[in-house]
Amino acid sequence: MFKKLINITLILVLLISFAGPILAQEEAVEAEPTASEIFTEALSDYNQGNYALAEEKFNNLIENKKLDEGLKFSVLYYSTMTAVNRNQSVKAVNYLKRMNELGYQSGKLNWRVGELYLNKNNQFDSADFEEALKYLKTAEELGVQDIQFKRDLAYVYLENNDLNKAKELYQKIINNKPTAVDYLNLARIEEENENLNQAVKYYESALELNGSQSSLYLNLGNLYQKIENYNSAVSIFKQGIKMRDDFAPYYIGLGESYLKLGNYDEAESALKKAVKINSNSYYGYYLLGQIEKKRGNFDQALNYYSQSLKYNNNYVQAYLAEGRIHLEREENYRAISRFSLAVEKNLEYTESRYYLGLAYYRADMLEAARAELRKALHINDNYQDARKLLDEVETELGINN
Repeated sequence: MFKKLINITLILVLLISFAGPILAQEEAVEAEPTASEIFTEALSDYNQGNYALAEEKFNNLIENKKLDEGLKFSVLYYSTMTAVNRNQSVKAVNYLKRMNELGYQSGKLNWRVGELYLNKNNQFDSADFEEALKYLKTAEELGVQDIQFKRDLAYVYLENNDLNKAKELYQKIINNKPTAVDYLNLARIEEENENLNQAVKYYESALELNGSQSSLYLNLGNLYQKIENYNSAVSIFKQGIKMRDDFAPYYIGLGESYLKLGNYDEAESALKKAVKINSNSYYGYYLLGQIEKKRGNFDQALNYYSQSLKYNNNYVQAYLAEGRIHLEREENYRAISRFSLAVEKNLEYTESRYYLGLAYYRADMLEAARAELRKALHINDNYQDARKLLDEVETELGINN
């Protein structure tokens, strides 16, 4: 019996001696990970695009007051980047401020936050160009020189209407690795500065780089129209139609250009295609009315103007066009009715006031004519037709100026 007890005791001692290291190992396994280990895990999540998990771990580390300075910087840096990747602008700015308070600054982070405000991915309702400029300027001061950064900064200056700075940057960009958009934005700047011929050159350069962008053909065609180069406008709109034959604005531009050149049949053909593609094109119907008026087909012109107003009841030019036909027909009271509607739709449009005054004059309503012509000149005192007619009206009324 005594021998049996000794054997049991020996077994227990052996079990305890083996269990000790095992328990110690389990305690080591269950020990909490260090801050560096948590950061490594969070960074792994970040690199794999698991931003929600990364954010949670970075947040836990931020509250750890025992972090050394290097780790604190790294945590705040990647917290900011995580917030940017999750489109969390408020959080990103907050982390950036905390970094600045610690004496750390990062040009790249300021750039990324600025990009967030640019709304490149349409993640927000709209961009905030003023806020974007603030962070991008800081990034520039901190030495960021990437070509894409310069492109972002130039675009922000453009949208904040600082055209000179935008132009300066874009000219540097096109000397490096230009894109069609760079030339397009330079063209916008030159249009704003009324350097239309230079704008044309930039649009042409944009087309050479990207002939598949629909807006380039449309913008260049419209610009040719502004400088009254209607043959070039016809050519560029035709090129656009070859690229995309279901885009109504090309046919509108083509028809408008043919109309200016006096090629009424070609204009009519293009505009009928436009309204077939887009049956709500009030401007297309208006231009068709203009063609019929040029041909002397007044009734058909009035039908088209009526169609135009059906799709845009506020289109002043269509009311004026109707009124002018009635004036030509000496239907003065009908003209008064249409010009009155034009005035009603836009009280500050000088031409409407002038034509209403003219219709009153033709109807021998001199006081009413005088009142409208004075209003026209109050809006634009350089409107010479209104001034000349007012002088005639006041002479007939016996009013001395």
